[in-house]
Amino acid sequence: MIPGSVNPEKIMFILSKVFVFSSCDFAGGISELRVRVIIVGAGRVGLGALGVALAMQGHEVVFAARRESIVNSINQLGFDVATKGAVETVAEVRGVRAVAMPGEDFAREVAAADQIYTSVRPDNLPEIASVLAEAILYRVRSDVRRSLDVFCCENLKNAGSQLERLVFAGIPFQFAQAVQDWVGFNAAISDRIVSAQETDEHGRQVITADAMGDVLFDTLQVKGDFDVLPPFKGVDNFPASIEEKLYILNCGHAVCAYLGYQKGYKYIHEAMNDEAINRAVVGAMLEAQRALHSKHGRTLHYGNLINDILASFSNAALMDTIARVGRDPVRKLQADDRLIGPAKLAYRYSIEPTYLIQGCAAALGFAQEGDPQAAELQKLIREKGVEQALDFVSQLRPWNPISKLIREEMTAKR
Repeated sequence: MIPGSVNPEKIMFILSKVFVFSSCDFAGGISELRVRVIIVGAGRVGLGALGVALAMQGHEVVFAARRESIVNSINQLGFDVATKGAVETVAEVRGVRAVAMPGEDFAREVAAADQIYTSVRPDNLPEIASVLAEAILYRVRSDVRRSLDVFCCENLKNAGSQLERLVFAGIPFQFAQAVQDWVGFNAAISDRIVSAQETDEHGRQVITADAMGDVLFDTLQVKGDFDVLPPFKGVDNFPASIEEKLYILNCGHAVCAYLGYQKGYKYIHEAMNDEAINRAVVGAMLEAQRALHSKHGRTLHYGNLINDILASFSNAALMDTIARVGRDPVRKLQADDRLIGPAKLAYRYSIEPTYLIQGCAAALGFAQEGDPQAAELQKLIREKGVEQALDFVSQLRPWNPISKLIREEMTAKR
């Protein structure tokens, strides 16, 4: 049996058939260099994209979570990943462990780890960083002289450097050089659509995910040696890759969600079946692709995968909700995020951002019940108006042409 891996009776079937990651084949995907990996965050991406892939490669995988019920569930039952798409099956992941964080158990795990991945959503990074700083300090004080690579796996530009800055804020100056010498902070992104996390009748975590997806990571500050196996891919020009992912994949997803919300749809695949929404999603992604190509002089990774991405959006088996994809509209309307960012870039290169503007305008109308940021956004618009809301949230001054285009689009839709 391979410790920390999938159910051994099913492993060869799973390796060869379950995860059809783009441009990847999992057959023969057992790492010869086994490492101990901590995944901070036992949510959809942590379990359904990172954890399952690393366990399948034979690594020792430890999840760190704040909820005791999740920790106990993983320790006692493992977790399942149900893939939906070209291949539909269930990967039964067993032999992994979990620890509560913060606490001494977490600090000891960090002291023994080779790699750490964070998958907690960007707004939780400051809190996680302080806990991680304490654990890294424990490692340094324990005189562990071995490299540790920390990968910040978030939809966030400069994620690795942002996490590094937050962590170093909690490191006393006399230990800073040791952390600098032995710990590398890197960015990573998963593009696998993971639509749901549920608890089955046994209390086990069950993740629903698309069958396709890669995990790209920045190679700039990697300290240790490890096998890079699918779905993981090292990228030299990572800032361009995360920008491309945000501006093409995440952009299209957001446009679909916000336009779908306008028309009262519940699921992403329902919105994709709407001809007008489908046209807008494709149009926004192509506008962003053209803008990125103008900026970089070539198409990178995601620009070549638009058809595959659209197929994932249309995958009805995922039952991916508009509420989930559209969640946190304030963050998604920030100046360099998935909507305003590509719209500004397109305008800079004289590309008419017609469909991108439609998506931006629709996002300003997102009032999903139970979404704190949606409520905050609607309150801001009611009290200050759209013009001031765009200034505050998106750093678009009233005279900015993108602001004017968005306001005109909203007026035309009334």
